[in-house]
Amino acid sequence: MTPLVVSLLLAAALAHATWNALLKGRRGEPLAASAGLAATWAVLGAPLLLFFEPPAPEAYPYLAASIVVHLVYFSLLVAAYRVADLSVVYPIARGVPPLLVAGIGWAAAAERVPALGIGGVALVVGGVLTLGFARAPEKADAPDAESRRRRGVLLALATAGFIAGYTVIDGLGARAARAPFGYWLWLTVIQGALFAAGAMLVGGAEVRRAVWRRRGAGVIAGVLSAGGYAVALWAMTLAPLAFVSALRETSVVFAAAIGAYTLKEPFGRRRIVAALLVAAGVVAIQLSG
Repeated sequence: MTPLVVSLLLAAALAHATWNALLKGRRGEPLAASAGLAATWAVLGAPLLLFFEPPAPEAYPYLAASIVVHLVYFSLLVAAYRVADLSVVYPIARGVPPLLVAGIGWAAAAERVPALGIGGVALVVGGVLTLGFARAPEKADAPDAESRRRRGVLLALATAGFIAGYTVIDGLGARAARAPFGYWLWLTVIQGALFAAGAMLVGGAEVRRAVWRRRGAGVIAGVLSAGGYAVALWAMTLAPLAFVSALRETSVVFAAAIGAYTLKEPFGRRRIVAALLVAAGVVAIQLSG
């Protein structure tokens, strides 16, 4: 994997952590934040359909499957952020998929990765799971804290399964599309329109008002999320799915820092060690080629 691809994936990881922090927020409803993000995808992306080559018909089954999986993933993510911290949900949701993607990618796409690369993936996964399962002692006395944390962990694990699913589907779909940016654009616009409409319908007038109040954050989150995933899809056409997935999950280090300094969530010694593990994994992936 070239330094350019690694650098762009790390930038995409920072963008991913930032939009998740905006989605969680200190206050407000994650459903409203996600609806604003999705609406941004649809509104800003629709005009671009005129300028990008559409995906080849061979990619349509992947596209349809990915839209369904993304809609479930987003719903689970919103539910998880309602009950647990960013620094709990995010590392687990992002830390489990690389292992799943590696296994599925090697089976479905016949990818073979050097031993050093496998070690790098393992280090990244170990680091992000250490971040996710680290407890917050100062919050232990809060009412229902442990019960909410457990629900958040379970929802994060479910979210991780769907993340792994759409990563593999989209990696194969972008390759079949022969136009990865066209595939990304169709995926972004369609799922954005469907999720925004569903969220505003389910949430009613209260969510619609919250979307309007937080429209600035919605636009920023929408641009960061769509742009970051465009980079990831492009990278999937050039590198093994396991490498791309692992490098994207370095976003948990950024998320932990953002959670600590903007959302006032804890960042202790254990999380520093976890961040170092992730960094070592990134280096190993880079050196493995």
